[in-house]
Amino acid sequence: MTLFTIIFASSVPTIQSTSIIDSIVQLLYIYLNPIFQTTLKQLTQLVFELGEKLSQNIPYELGRSNKATPAPWVSQLFGGVNSIATQWNNQITQFYTNIPTIFERNGRTLLNFSTIKQTLYNAVDNLLGDLKKLFIDNISETILSIFNRFDLIEFINGERAIFNIQNSLDVFQQKVSDIFDKTKEQLNRTIDDAINFVLTFWDGVKERLLG
Repeated sequence: MTLFTIIFASSVPTIQSTSIIDSIVQLLYIYLNPIFQTTLKQLTQLVFELGEKLSQNIPYELGRSNKATPAPWVSQLFGGVNSIATQWNNQITQFYTNIPTIFERNGRTLLNFSTIKQTLYNAVDNLLGDLKKLFIDNISETILSIFNRFDLIEFINGERAIFNIQNSLDVFQQKVSDIFDKTKEQLNRTIDDAINFVLTFWDGVKERLLG
């Protein structure tokens, strides 16, 4: 599996900071994106573990023919991961695109940062909910598709196979949920830190300018 390439979500370019709003948005670009990428890598590792567990039910003849070529079911599984990564990146990019709008709604002169923080928390919560559903649904569908494609349910005792698959997917989904919970905490803390840092910086600038 080490030769199979996973395409992770790409980085988002930073912007020039010309105001307090732009400074906050820039920090969010810089510090939130690595958290999203780390989360995707952790989730991909879970897929490796899930694939390894389920491979115990894969008959020998469906394994890879040589060390340089992944088995067909492995290619299908991680092809699904790459598809998720593309959609993942698109949704996160849209999230970043919407951040300036959050500030615009609160006005550039009279900013309510408590409201802005809560709005960002809500935006993160909605985004993570969508990403979690995207990941779990796609991987679950891919796993079931693999077993149906190769007639594995009938090959390894139908009822027992279904039970083992469902049990593995249940454990997988719980681990995915745990990762997303930790990611949410990290993102919210980073949002706090970014806004507080820039506010402190700009307060210092104002004090120096106004004497």
